[in-house]
This record gives sequence, structure tokens and C-alpha cells, in this order.
Amino acid sequence: MAKEKSFNDRLTAWALKRLDGIFAILRCIKPTVVIKGNAVVTRFEDVTEVLNRDWIFQVPYAEKMHKVTNGSNFFLGMENTAQYTRDVSNMRIAARREDIDEIIKPFVDRTSTEILRNTTGRMDVIQQLTRVVPTRLMGEYFGTPGWNETEFADAATIMFQYLFYPDDPEVEEKALKAAEQTRNYLDQTIAERKTNPSEKDDVLGRCLKLQQAGMPGMADIDIRNNLIGLIIGAIPTTSKCAAVTLNHLFNNPELLVQAQQAARADDDEKMIQFVQESLRLNPFAAGIQRICAEDYVVAKGTLRSTKIPKGAKVLAATQSAMMDRRKIEKPKEFRLDRPAHNYMHFGFGLHTCFGQYINLTQIPGIVKAVLKQDTLRRVSDMVVEEPFPVSLEIEFDN
Repeated sequence: MAKEKSFNDRLTAWALKRLDGIFAILRCIKPTVVIKGNAVVTRFEDVTEVLNRDWIFQVPYAEKMHKVTNGSNFFLGMENTAQYTRDVSNMRIAARREDIDEIIKPFVDRTSTEILRNTTGRMDVIQQLTRVVPTRLMGEYFGTPGWNETEFADAATIMFQYLFYPDDPEVEEKALKAAEQTRNYLDQTIAERKTNPSEKDDVLGRCLKLQQAGMPGMADIDIRNNLIGLIIGAIPTTSKCAAVTLNHLFNNPELLVQAQQAARADDDEKMIQFVQESLRLNPFAAGIQRICAEDYVVAKGTLRSTKIPKGAKVLAATQSAMMDRRKIEKPKEFRLDRPAHNYMHFGFGLHTCFGQYINLTQIPGIVKAVLKQDTLRRVSDMVVEEPFPVSLEIEFDN
């Protein structure tokens, strides 16, 4: 059994290093492959088809979300139900689109600049910046700074790994301990804010005002569970995406020069494109998991049509889709003029990432602050402890 597991681990590691090549072959030969109750969908059109049919390809996270929240769910783990609509709508009222320019962008720019200014000119950009800024944003904007900055970020990261990556008993044990600590912290924070009301205009404060107004779905436990989901989704994703973007630019000196010019000109739209393209070529994950709720034929009426059976675990391979030359012009090239619909970083359909506009502000903002530094250089290669990068040493003249 141990030998079999060791072989499977080695095979998985081998495949993960060669995903682009494997996906390229599948897109040409067998765009949707089904093996032993598992399906992988690789072409752009077909990945979009899967993600847009939420009633057939359903999210698989509910069971784990119940463990994280100790019995409840978060809208990321829900199907298209009345509760899903209620919870998403409530949090849209509390976390508003206009806050991007009024609160979030100024905070990210200011905090990133201050952190860089207060270093000696050498830093681990992951441990000292890309993890720190989103954690502090959770305090400033969401009203949940955490019991300890480092431990709070660690808790969010291990819970994310538990929810969205293959089962691992050791990860589950750590994640559920982190979840309990996070629940206790949030329960205490909510109780303290109710006992000692604050005039601070943050997401937690807005939730409590909605509660006072009698808004359904805004009981203390509802607020806590929604905040847990947002914390899990906010910190590790932002950190990894910012680090991966910087590392890609360091690997491509000509792009680094162009990106630094855009950063120093405060060209925020171009900075977003640098992030989007870097992540297309170095994706956050291979794809998005779904469960097929009924027998379904993908790409019906075409030569590549494939039946996915009820109960199959489906990987909508967004990494592959964003390299599909049938929809992406010259996919191996780094280009800043690609339309937004070429990118699948935030998913499609019902479960499009709740925080996509925050991410498209915060990640470029962190990257921009780094790129503004004089004589910027990478000291050593980025260190990754799957699934997250943990260290990226840089130097600059301070």
C-alpha cells in the first residue's frame, strides 16, 4: 500500500510539472476525458459551458464548509438557492463596489508603500508584504484584524488548502483547529462590537446595522460564517497571485522593465493587465472542481462531444482553457491587449469570485509598490511549499 501511494505521489508530482503539455495534448486529441468517475474538461468553450451550468455541475465544498463553520455553510458551498441569493445580496450591500476607489485602493497603496519604506532595502516580499497587506485589509475594511497577524494569515491559508485541494488528514486536522480558533475570534469580535458600538464604517459594522434593521440572514452566526468565507478567500489568494506575478516579471527582464515603467507612471489599468497575463501563464490553480449532478454531454453536436456521468468529479481546467489557441490568440505570448473575457482567474457563472474587483485592485497595487523601487532585483528563486509560495527575497535601494 505504501509503495502504491509512493508511486501515485511520484506520478502526480511528475504530471503537475508538465500540465501545460498534457493539457495541450488533450485539447487536440481528447478535449474532455473521463476516467473512473473523474472528468477533465480542457477547451475554452467547454470549460465555460461547465462553469455556466451550475445546476448540473455543482460545487463540492458544502461538506467541508460545514466542518469549517461547525454546522453551517457559506455561499461558496451553496447551490442556486434562496439562501445563496440572500447571503450574496447581503454581503454585496455590506461590501460595496464603490469602496474600491474610496477605501480599498488608498489603503492598499498606502500600506504597501509604508511597508517597503520601512525596510532596510532587503525583504522577503511574501512574508513581509504580500501576506501582510491583505491581512491588514481584513482589519481595516472588514473589521476583523485577527488575534495575531501572522497566525491569522496562517489560519486562512490552511483552511483554504483544506477546502480547495485534495484531501489530506494532516491538513484537515490543522485546518479544523484553525477554523475553531477563527470562529471563536469572530464570535468574540462580533459580541464586542455589539457591546461597544463603533462609528467605524467597515463591513462588520454595516452587517450589524443591517441586523439592527431586521435584515433576514444577518444573525450573529450568519455574519460570522460569511466573514469566515471571505477571510479564507482573501488572504492566501492575494498573496500567491502577487508573488507569482512578481516572480514571472523577474524571470523576464524585458517585461520587468515595462512593468516598472507602468508602475512609476501609476498606470493602474496596465498594471492589471500585467497581473492578468502573468497569472494566465502561471495560473493560481489547474482548474475549478465540480460534481456532475446528472448525466450530461459536453460539446453536444460536435465531434468532441463527451458524456460525463452523474456523480463524476469534474475538473474544469481553466489553466488549459486560457492556453486554448482556438479562443486565445497566440496563447504562449505575453500580451497586454487581451480582452477581459480571455481570463478565467475568477471563474464564470454563479460562483464567479465574490472578491474579484477587490483582487483586481489589491494585487496590482501590491505589485506596483514593489516595482516602483529603484534597482529592484531578486535575491533568490521563489520558494514554494505546495500549494503556496512561502518566500521571495528581493533587494532594492531604499
